[in-house]
Amino acid sequence: MQYDRRAVTAAAVLLCAGAVNAALSNNVVTVAFPIFAEEFHTSPAVVVWIAIAFTLTNASLTTTFGRLSDMHGRRNFYSLGIAVFLTGSILCSTSGGIVQLIVFRVIQGVGSALVNANSMVYLVEIYPANRRGFVVGLWEACIGVGIAVGPILGGGLLSIFGWRSVFFVSIPVAVTILALVPRYMFEPNRPRHKQQFDFLGSGFFTAAVATLMFAITEGHDFGWSSPPVLGCFGFFVLCGAGFIYTELHTAQPMINLSMFRDWTFSAGNVAKIFAYLPFSAHSFLLPFYLEQAMGLTPATVGLSLTPLPVGMVATSLIAGPLSDRIGTRKLAPVGCAVQVVAAVLLTQVRPENGVGRLLLAQLLAGLGMGAFIAPNDSSILSATPHDRIGVANGIMAISRQLGIVSGYSVAGGLLAARLAANAGQFVPSFHQVYVVLAGIAFVGIFFAAARGALPLPLGEGRGEGMPVSQPSVAR
Repeated sequence: MQYDRRAVTAAAVLLCAGAVNAALSNNVVTVAFPIFAEEFHTSPAVVVWIAIAFTLTNASLTTTFGRLSDMHGRRNFYSLGIAVFLTGSILCSTSGGIVQLIVFRVIQGVGSALVNANSMVYLVEIYPANRRGFVVGLWEACIGVGIAVGPILGGGLLSIFGWRSVFFVSIPVAVTILALVPRYMFEPNRPRHKQQFDFLGSGFFTAAVATLMFAITEGHDFGWSSPPVLGCFGFFVLCGAGFIYTELHTAQPMINLSMFRDWTFSAGNVAKIFAYLPFSAHSFLLPFYLEQAMGLTPATVGLSLTPLPVGMVATSLIAGPLSDRIGTRKLAPVGCAVQVVAAVLLTQVRPENGVGRLLLAQLLAGLGMGAFIAPNDSSILSATPHDRIGVANGIMAISRQLGIVSGYSVAGGLLAARLAANAGQFVPSFHQVYVVLAGIAFVGIFFAAARGALPLPLGEGRGEGMPVSQPSVAR
């Protein structure tokens, strides 16, 4: 179904502003972690829960909210998400202690999950199917802008107004979006038939994702064989088994497990894990190299890390529309290949040679990631039944988050191990970690190139009356 172009453009501008605001808000907070430790007289191990609480909540609830929006529409859930996130931001700014701040970050995580579940998929619904790559690329570019600007803006706010100001950033934009949503965000047409929400399956799924994310995030600090981490892995297995059993015996499951039989859908999500793992490792490893090996100041380090998001934004805007014209089969694996080149280049950097090679490697990593995301996500969505697109978006978010937290964990664990083996010598340890990361990115090429052999038949599984203008198989 075609919608009025002006209405579609207005809605897209509104949601893209929300995407920039969400990414900016989250990345502004990260630069304040050292200040939180000092202000609340606590350790970095406690402060990191400001990030973990938000991440676990966001990742574990996005798929559930996606299913609810598939059933009942997206506009009201999106507005609710903005309102909850706004409430969480105000509460965070009034925190009197670290525990309060962590609890209020959970509230922000709930709001973020509602927003994420109803943003990109909404744009995919209102744009023609042959512009899916453009939509995903535009969305990812907005996220990249927020990631790039967040640390710079956060540093300025901290130095002038203090830590509470980092939570004020999202408030004006969130209030504006709430005021404009009723006028500019219309509800796409969808089939109306009686559906029941799978509460039991949702509960198992949420618990499984949350415990898995916690185990991966904290495995390095607690120890992979420690009781808390092993207990979380065990609980994940139990909840996962309960979820699969429930979904196979429920008339209207939250996630139709037959979606994973489509190789395009499954391989695309695995490729996201392998692509995001080395990409997130950069944000952990490079600051250490710039500060410890090169002796740069924190302000200079922040500026030195900008090529990564800049490259991502640039190719997201190009690769998305290009994938609509030439298909996704070539672009996604090429993006992973460029990431391999970037990782290999980082095995050659040395302090005495300056930052030029490191800046080039970052730019290549960003360019590769931008070239991968839109084509890969577009191919996953093309393999998704239309009435499950919100669920698919949630699963994609989990794959992305698994890659990110695994990247932090792998990078931290490998670096610690190599430092111990190399008698504390940082540069050779740094190089050896990137040899492993290059191998991981290389494996991602094969999953990114994998596509299903046959498209879904016209109209099958997509919901009655829903437009289908391209096959599920990615070209």
